[in-house]
Amino acid sequence: MNRIQDFEEISEDLFFTAGSPAMRKLRTQAELLAKVNVPVLIVGENGSGKDVVARLIHKFSVRAACRFVKVNCAALPGDLLERELFGYKPGEFTKGTGKFELCDQGTILLDEIAKMPAGLQAKLLHFLQDRQIFTSDGQSTISPDVRILAATTGDIEQALNDKRLREDLYYRLSAFTLHVPPLRERKQDIPLLLGHFIDQLARHYGLKQRTLSPTWLEACQGYSWPGNLRELENVVKRYLVMGDESVQTGEFALQSPVHVRDADWPNCSPPETTPLRGNAHIESPASLKSLVRTIKGEAERNAIASTLEKTHWNRKEAARQLRISYRGLLYKIQEYQLAPSANYLTALPRNASCKRSGEQH
Repeated sequence: MNRIQDFEEISEDLFFTAGSPAMRKLRTQAELLAKVNVPVLIVGENGSGKDVVARLIHKFSVRAACRFVKVNCAALPGDLLERELFGYKPGEFTKGTGKFELCDQGTILLDEIAKMPAGLQAKLLHFLQDRQIFTSDGQSTISPDVRILAATTGDIEQALNDKRLREDLYYRLSAFTLHVPPLRERKQDIPLLLGHFIDQLARHYGLKQRTLSPTWLEACQGYSWPGNLRELENVVKRYLVMGDESVQTGEFALQSPVHVRDADWPNCSPPETTPLRGNAHIESPASLKSLVRTIKGEAERNAIASTLEKTHWNRKEAARQLRISYRGLLYKIQEYQLAPSANYLTALPRNASCKRSGEQH
């Protein structure tokens, strides 16, 4: 397989790599399934690229010119998620159109489907059966032509046994199941991913392109990458900004989480910026602001995730501690795609889980 076939650009900042046999097989499966409007369930660990596979299916399909929308079913309480999918009643919000209606002729990805509240699963099943929903004014019904893809990170069998996922809904959504392997099981993809991340992020932030040394590449391929693609991308950002391979390789050897500590910063001059030529897309001030926004966003995401875990995902208490509005927190949860861990949901008493998923705003 040549270099072009190994790499599939989906959008300006999204791509699919197939440097390993497993990913080449996955690409072939996605291309085949794209041609037929059948339900597909995508299974894989957090950060492994399930949404990339979904977008790949959309790109290869006849719906490619229409909308693709991703909805995280674990990021919103049941009532708000229902409105996001099926629409708001007149007067509730300025925009009443739900995602199913919005995606007419397009594709919608229901991420973390196993964490959708049980009541909403029943409504979704009803929609899958008759393909009709009420319009936002509630006066009539429409039949949006939308392809539904679903994804999950958890153990489907366990979710079915625990009755967290309806069996009839599962069979409706999983005519075909695609498994996205974690990064540790497709080490052949790492050189491709590193090369593209370095090229993409250097251009985005206006930083100097850096060449991968054999030592650094070997360290990357020997690391287990528990955070998968997201962790790899963050490491590349640090490598481009700090320019010190020893910090990265030391962390890989220790198998420790990738976080910036004061001691990590090298005693060297700042990395050189890429000279601008002609109508370059990136300007230094904009790049610096973009980099600051990225770092600020990561810090905000970590703070919100930490507070949610500390408050056992009591969103109202978390909002109070973070000193933001409850609704503001809900949208931050959706923006950063935060969700309770599988272990947390398993340990939570059923009545507590129902109560939490139905919190009012």
